[in-house]
Amino acid sequence: MRLFSGLVASLAASAGLASAFNVNCNSNYVSYYGQNSAGNQKTLGEYCKDSTEDLIVLAFMNGFPNIIMNFANACETTFPGSSLLHCPNIAQDIKYCQSQGKAVILSMGGASGAYGFSSDSQGAQFADTVWNMFFKGSSNQRPFDDAVLDGIDLDIEGGGGSGYVGFINQLRSHYASDPGRQYYIAAAPQCPYPDSYLGSTLNSAWFDMVYVQFYNNYCGLNAYPTWFNYADWDNWAKTSSVNKNVKIYIGAPGSPSAASSGYVSGSTLSTIYSAVRSQYSSLGGIMTWDVSQARTSGLAGAIRSALDSGKTCSSNPGGGGGTTTTTTTTTTSKTSTTSTTPTSTVVEYTTTSTTSQPTTTSSPSTCPVNGGKCSGNQQGCSGQKFAICNGGSWWVSSCAPGTYCYLNGNMATCDWANGRPTDGCSVSGSMSFSKRQDLVAVNKITKPSLRPKPANAKSKTSTRVEFVVSELANNQFSTVIKIQTNKDAFSGNWSISFTLPSGQKIDSTSRGSASTDGNTVTIKSDISREESKNMAAIFKISGTYTGEYVLPDTNTASFVTS
Repeated sequence: MRLFSGLVASLAASAGLASAFNVNCNSNYVSYYGQNSAGNQKTLGEYCKDSTEDLIVLAFMNGFPNIIMNFANACETTFPGSSLLHCPNIAQDIKYCQSQGKAVILSMGGASGAYGFSSDSQGAQFADTVWNMFFKGSSNQRPFDDAVLDGIDLDIEGGGGSGYVGFINQLRSHYASDPGRQYYIAAAPQCPYPDSYLGSTLNSAWFDMVYVQFYNNYCGLNAYPTWFNYADWDNWAKTSSVNKNVKIYIGAPGSPSAASSGYVSGSTLSTIYSAVRSQYSSLGGIMTWDVSQARTSGLAGAIRSALDSGKTCSSNPGGGGGTTTTTTTTTTSKTSTTSTTPTSTVVEYTTTSTTSQPTTTSSPSTCPVNGGKCSGNQQGCSGQKFAICNGGSWWVSSCAPGTYCYLNGNMATCDWANGRPTDGCSVSGSMSFSKRQDLVAVNKITKPSLRPKPANAKSKTSTRVEFVVSELANNQFSTVIKIQTNKDAFSGNWSISFTLPSGQKIDSTSRGSASTDGNTVTIKSDISREESKNMAAIFKISGTYTGEYVLPDTNTASFVTS
């Protein structure tokens, strides 16, 4: 339960609130505010006048450790003689929102900007600055005056991964100096697991909430249930995270125009949410980008209705975990390790899961076990283990760490999950138990082909480009292209060229126009539809492919702007 003190507590009580934001519930609604994505952004306080959202994320501090902030039309004033934003109106709205039982946190990062740390030491030093400028510390320049935030979110989509563990550890030491109030650490990774930028940080530092962006990627909501990979993130929460009670949120676009791909209707999102809630105790709720989009489209109201139906809350302090209705315990012990190739690595793991209430599907007792009976040339899968029938007995071994076993026809193959189920088991030549049967040809969905590969584009402007798979089906693809400046804004007159892998053909682009010369593709902007200054350009290309799909090589990308 979130703790309030003094005036804030009394105001919340006088408002007749049933409850405040509770990090331990699975019914929280989080939305980002500040970028005016729909073009009709209201004041922060306006969005806090009703009970729709539970937590608001202010977006963004898009430059650090040299602080740059951007809240679009919500704040455009600066301190005298400084470029640092001074936002007294947002400051008052923060306190008002908190009086209504809502939490307000600040997001660091975003799709564009100049940010990153060189070391944990630099990250820790910046944590001192953040505490002094936005929390209970003191500074000559506080962008939100005397308002005290409830936490920090890391939406890291560029730069390196250094320094964030040091930043979080130091910031949490400051949190501990104010035990009368609960503060939070959140992150917003993209859905491919592990995240390209925060993967190691997520495994090494404490997080209370993780808002997974299930959009602009092949594992998005629009790929449910085939490649939607909440299971991967639930597994991370329960096995690899520092805080085993961390809460995972289903991140969704607030409208069709809020993302290049991944938007689903309110009824579909409600269905997905209900299915996840029934299976995974790590669920914390739903996140949307952004509040202006979700409110305008009506999705926000549908989300609130879905969240209010059958919520549960755990008693775990400082983070989510099991719920009041179901408790799941997973124990993993490592017995031996032999380093070799992913398809033959022998790493013996014994995993036992106990659930107080049985689920609708479970691993049957006939899952392959070492020495168990089998026949002929059978092969099988059980979680992260593969099995081969040898002389009438199963020989069972483990896949490489991070990979899972899938039946590809009658052959057991270890591969990255890429949104496919990671529990249950299956045996060739018999019915598929639970959900372990492969959903697509394994060689079509592989981690090396689909992982984002950001690189500096060849350009006079310091720019990064990234290709991310959005959808693959029936030899048709959609790939999101993300262009972001590392420092200076670029004009609306721009183009990007890159080499298209063999066997691929582009049919359309959602931004500008596309032309091809051999295997070189050029996307040129439509100046009449572009802003005069841009920090990023995110759009989708669609086409067809033959053979195995691979992403374009970012090292071939060249970006030109006037």
